Amino acid sequence: MKKFLLWSSLLSLVFLLPACEDDDDSYSLGKYWVTTGTVSTYGTKPYVITTDNGDVLYPSSSSIPWFNVYDGMRVWVNYTILGDTNGREDIDHWVKINDMSEILTKGIFMLTPEKEDSIGHDPVEIRDYWFTGDYLTIIFRYGGGGTIHFINLVQDVDNPENEDGLPVLELRHNRRDDRKNYLMQGTVSFNLAALKKEGSNSVSFILKAKNFSDRDDFEKELTYEYGE
Repeated sequence: MKKFLLWSSLLSLVFLLPACEDDDDSYSLGKYWVTTGTVSTYGTKPYVITTDNGDVLYPSSSSIPWFNVYDGMRVWVNYTILGDTNGREDIDHWVKINDMSEILTKGIFMLTPEKEDSIGHDPVEIRDYWFTGDYLTIIFRYGGGGTIHFINLVQDVDNPENEDGLPVLELRHNRRDDRKNYLMQGTVSFNLAALKKEGSNSVSFILKAKNFSDRDDFEKELTYEYGE
């Protein structure tokens, strides 16, 4: 089971600040953009980042040359556009990487009764979510302050679907008896490929999460599209 580091979520808070922009459409070293994306190391050195809105970024320079990336890595990236690539089909912008943070990436955890306690059922608030390829990315908030928490997307092996035949996935949080000194925020990407059905290009499912006691629990029907 991968561990979710509280301190990494503090870094994510920095990345959630709005990008610096003005009315001038030209690029300058005083501007920056902050977004999520996926690293690709195949075919291009050192790497490219495809943002979740589809732009392909090539790092012409970097303020963090020591930051190690790998193919398929999900990241928050803070970048400055140095220029467009003048019609290249494989790259949209030459950029300077100002900062980058890895996004925790996991699959769907099949929950058995034996694992119920370790998975936990502590409150977690879903703040935002979106699909990118096979990934469902979730921004969430939780109470913490001093130790490692666990975050997982689970499907109950005994009750994997609801009465309508839709898969039920639940965002589960185990604070591991940590203090609730601060309201913290994190980002996680879950690979949903295990939900794919042969002969179909999409699947609907129910996403649930136990919210804080003063708010309604989260429950929505979402559609994961994976066809051409």
